[in-house]
Amino acid sequence: MLKVYKSSFILFSLLTCFYSCNDSIDSKEELLTWMADVDNGYVKKNRANGFLLSMKYLPTEYLAINEMNKDGNSSKLYNEYLKEFENSKTFILTIVHEDKTIDASTYKVSNLSEYSKRITDLSFNIKDIVYLKTNTGKKISPVLTTMENEYELGNKKTFYLVFSDEGKIMASEKIDIILEDTFLDTGLSHFVFDTNKLNSLPNLKFVNQ
Repeated sequence: MLKVYKSSFILFSLLTCFYSCNDSIDSKEELLTWMADVDNGYVKKNRANGFLLSMKYLPTEYLAINEMNKDGNSSKLYNEYLKEFENSKTFILTIVHEDKTIDASTYKVSNLSEYSKRITDLSFNIKDIVYLKTNTGKKISPVLTTMENEYELGNKKTFYLVFSDEGKIMASEKIDIILEDTFLDTGLSHFVFDTNKLNSLPNLKFVNQ
């Protein structure tokens, strides 16, 4: 009986160690991998009309690390950037078609005038067809939308969406980012996030705080 107890205790200790040891992130690359894992709740995906639509949350810690790396690794810079980003929430919307010959910028475009309008819509008017909704019903439009120019041969389009927090977004149990597509025939897309998961980023051991 004592041997069974000791074995159970050792197993429990090992499991405890396993979970505690995995409750931290040791590098920026590991952070990116953790954020991309759908089980962690930072990425939501929809598929419609052959398009894969992905919405990804970028935590303030990640944004601060990016800016800190540009200016030199410094705990002071990191904390300053954390404070700078704390009143906003940033997401990345990615749109790509399963057929690599189909691009969001040319889908159902038949002439130069239509192409020019599509580029304008993608570059400047995404803010008019996307908004964030809290579980209280409050709708929040993005304060900034930017299409990333990746100069790549692929058919992927990437957009940065920044919402002003105003203390309401993370106070909501659930947040739903809604895309009301008007030019790719994907209809209405919902990306529902659990804010408890968005607030559960593991300890970043590689950041010198």
